[in-house]
Amino acid sequence: MTEEKAERPSGIVSDLFAGAGMGLLLGVLVGLSSSPVVGVVVGALASVLAVFLGLDAASGTLGGAFRVNGARIGSLGVATVIGLGIGLYARVNNPFASPPAAQLERWADALPEDPTLAKQMMVFERTGIAPSRFQYGDAPAAGDIDVAPQEGAATRQAVLFSTLGEFDACRRLDPSRFATTKDVLAAYMRQGAPGALPIFAERIAAYPTADRAVAVTLAHELLCILQREDGG
Repeated sequence: MTEEKAERPSGIVSDLFAGAGMGLLLGVLVGLSSSPVVGVVVGALASVLAVFLGLDAASGTLGGAFRVNGARIGSLGVATVIGLGIGLYARVNNPFASPPAAQLERWADALPEDPTLAKQMMVFERTGIAPSRFQYGDAPAAGDIDVAPQEGAATRQAVLFSTLGEFDACRRLDPSRFATTKDVLAAYMRQGAPGALPIFAERIAAYPTADRAVAVTLAHELLCILQREDGG
């Protein structure tokens, strides 16, 4: 009995370490990801792990009774909440990135003759969002500089691109919700839209003005079909 009591504090520390370590891992992963699918999957895994981490053999035999280990299950829950906060903070604030002023200064040193391009490159490096037309020096832009997510932006951000279902393209891009065809095409270029939508907008914008309304209607019907096939 004395020997069992002497070993118990060490066992509690081990239980706390196991639960807290797994809880922090799960919480940070969920916090860093913006995809609801990842949250559901990791949440299910956390539930399974909570069961296993919360069980402890009451005896050293293989068929011994099991009892709930409060230290492990409690530390898992608390550490998961803490890890979730850490992950959300890191995803929103990106503390490991250089400050915007430092990034702009670096690009200004690299492109001293073209401060406009340096600013655009700083925004692209920081957010992964590139202007549809880069502007060089004092040359006037061809039009409004729209931005759209690029395919390679996922490597610079901690967020995942949404699918048609997650974006709800069928409802959000319904032509009846917009006053003009131009407004519909602007919605196709919206930040956070799936990568295929800006391509749709570019193709439709290349059509004659009189044909764009029909093209937008056909594109919307096609997007609704693809969204249903994608499970959305």
